[in-house]
Amino acid sequence: CGSADAVQVIKKMKRLLLLLLLPALTASAQTDTLLSRYQRYLQNNIHPDVRTLTANFDNNRQQWTDINYEDKEPANWKVSEHLKRVRDLAAVRNPSPAMQTILQSALNHWLKTRYKSSNWWHNKIGVPQFMRDIIVLMRDRMSREQFTGALGVMAQNDSTSWQKSTGANLIWCADLAFHYGAFTGDSLFMHRCMAYIFREIRITDGDGIQPDYSFHQHSARLQMYQYGKAFLWDNVRLTWETKGTAWAYPPEKIALIDSLINAGWRWMARGAFTVPGTVDRSVSRPGALRSADLTPLIPFLTFQNPGQPQGFRYFPRSDFAAYHRPAFSFFLKILSNRTLPTESINHENLKGRLLHTGDGYTIINGKEYTDLMPVWDWNLLPGLTGWKGAAKVVRKPFAGSVGNGVSGLTAMDYELGQPFRKSWACHGDTVVCLIAGAEEDSSYTALDQCRWQGHVYADGYKGAIGEGIHQLHNTRWLWHNGIAYIFPEPRDVELRLQSVSGTWQSINASGSSAPVQEKVFLPVTGPCRGYAIVPCSKAPAATGWKILADTRECQAVEFGDGTIMTTFYAAGTVTTSGGEKITVDNACLLMKDSGKWYAGSPDHIAKTITVRAGKHTMKAALPADGNTVVLQ
Repeated sequence: CGSADAVQVIKKMKRLLLLLLLPALTASAQTDTLLSRYQRYLQNNIHPDVRTLTANFDNNRQQWTDINYEDKEPANWKVSEHLKRVRDLAAVRNPSPAMQTILQSALNHWLKTRYKSSNWWHNKIGVPQFMRDIIVLMRDRMSREQFTGALGVMAQNDSTSWQKSTGANLIWCADLAFHYGAFTGDSLFMHRCMAYIFREIRITDGDGIQPDYSFHQHSARLQMYQYGKAFLWDNVRLTWETKGTAWAYPPEKIALIDSLINAGWRWMARGAFTVPGTVDRSVSRPGALRSADLTPLIPFLTFQNPGQPQGFRYFPRSDFAAYHRPAFSFFLKILSNRTLPTESINHENLKGRLLHTGDGYTIINGKEYTDLMPVWDWNLLPGLTGWKGAAKVVRKPFAGSVGNGVSGLTAMDYELGQPFRKSWACHGDTVVCLIAGAEEDSSYTALDQCRWQGHVYADGYKGAIGEGIHQLHNTRWLWHNGIAYIFPEPRDVELRLQSVSGTWQSINASGSSAPVQEKVFLPVTGPCRGYAIVPCSKAPAATGWKILADTRECQAVEFGDGTIMTTFYAAGTVTTSGGEKITVDNACLLMKDSGKWYAGSPDHIAKTITVRAGKHTMKAALPADGNTVVLQ
């Protein structure tokens, strides 16, 4: 062909070659983009203590002298601290030559030794996560041998078994595999990894996001700020990291993550502070009750956080109630035969056998319970009613709630040494707790067990009560830290105001043995019908509520504005203060608020109920999912 034709052929071949190479070039550019974003994410969120990283390093042994390299604890495996410090050193901007030397030496030591834990999680997830971060932070400072060795450590998260994981475990593993694909230039493998992640962002009755936007892991256990935190944080970061690339999140998956935050996460905490029922066994870890803090994620969220929610919300999948008011928040974890008791594995949560048994927590400033666990009397959890010496709860089906988003009633039938039935009515600035079955001398109720903050006053006592163990007789109320505890009739109370010592190791074998000392407020009463929690600035002048019934068949409370909340453990009748009779023909929870009637099925049995209130007759079909319906 002529020279002109040859030029045209060459141009066509170049265009064809460019088209063939374009996907690979694009994928390579996008991979660089997401790895650069992740590097920026790490550098913004890792705040290394340079003095600790350099002061205790032994150059000859290539180890830090303050790390126990013989540690065998499965939970907080001390050996992994070595790799964490390597990562933190790698995140230092403009490191000195001495720091560079320590970084290289410490990395080479791990690549040569390849320490292994007795806990699969560290080997398959924790250690590979540190190594992934190290590769991202050191891409331009690694030799070929180091890079190959580091990839080998990441490959401990093998490509066969992790795909069967669920919930947070699946996200952890797929995230690691996704970045392994980025490091090796395998775009197709990266797509497969993201497909697994997208599949796991769903509503499920297994591990993961529940229909009520609580989060479960290890079967029917609420794990919002432990496994749920890992699930949320990694997905929020990946959403930002992959934005605008071929691996970007579909809009419906982003919407579901937003719903998990707004309808679940934000309700189970007051600001950054949460309670033991949302973290399960990790309550035995320092800082666990601060796990709700979303501040580090704000730059990566797809919505503006509207602040603290207000009102009442119950999570029937997790047996958890949250009640938020401007001045306080109240959280309650109950238990049914549909949810599991607290978890104690890997030598963690060694004393928590009574958690989730109707323990309730009132938070005003967040200091009430945070990191108080080492000094707790674990037989007297806040709000717990039980039989002295009882060590195990018997779960029953009757446990649930009714609410209208503003106020709500929660009830639980259970055995803890003997049968108890309890109801918690949340309305206005008051939480009323009714107790049936606590008539015997050997029953007890811990009104609270929190950090002692400021003065304590009691009915019948002049001035503030000082440190010590006090026997209060015929007391109508106690007041501490802006909260009044009010009895419907005078009660005897043992009030403990004292400094208590303990250790993290006593509740978590991998925790510190260093003494922890805290001042604790712990009021305990014997048999009683109930009490109210009323946040107020000074001792209460009036109760504003009345008990209509408190028996094993029916518990009911009426508030000053006419709101009525009733727990019917069976068909029955209750009479209001105005003489109106309310009758139901089946077990249910019933609430009247602002002229509207609401009902729920706490035993999660689908049923039709008939309610007669004065001259009015109403019927409702209650669903088996435990959600509230409005009566017509």
